Amino acid sequence: MARISKNPEERKAEIMDASLELFAIKGYENTAVSDIVKKVGVAQGTFYYYFKTKEDIMVALIDRFMVIHEEHIQTIDEDVHLSWAEKVNAILFTSTLHPKVADVLHHENNAWIHQKFLVKKIHGITPYLSRILAEGTKEGSFKVEHPQETAEFLLTAVNFMLDPGIFEWEAAKLEEKKNAVKKLIKKLVG
Repeated sequence: MARISKNPEERKAEIMDASLELFAIKGYENTAVSDIVKKVGVAQGTFYYYFKTKEDIMVALIDRFMVIHEEHIQTIDEDVHLSWAEKVNAILFTSTLHPKVADVLHHENNAWIHQKFLVKKIHGITPYLSRILAEGTKEGSFKVEHPQETAEFLLTAVNFMLDPGIFEWEAAKLEEKKNAVKKLIKKLVG
């Protein structure tokens, strides 16, 4: 069989996509590099050309998602038609999580990946949310003394409490929790 040569970025994306799919189905720990290369149809050395370890590919997948998520957050931040409060709600309560990424994060064997993802997400979004809280405070929409810490607190609380991989709320209960959290946020930020 003739070897198929592909653009390096295309091949790397194929390896990442196959890894994501396998991690979602089998879990990170139960997926071997040999499983990934078999799914893609390449030699094992091809994997190691792009990634030194299996953990490197997981970090790359998290980074890939964070780029997409931060672009979404930036769009919310730059939307001049949204009030400060609407921006806060949009950032805290909308998700761009791809179903396969959610499957990986919520797989019972992937708790460390989930934790790493949440920390990266909170660090990535904090600058946007803290700036929105600071600007909203300057304009009188909020009463926030410590925008960065408030942003970190809100992001940590919402991302932990409302994460279906951590708490398995039924749909009605989840909606009830979201509404309660929105009221708490309104009181917290003034």
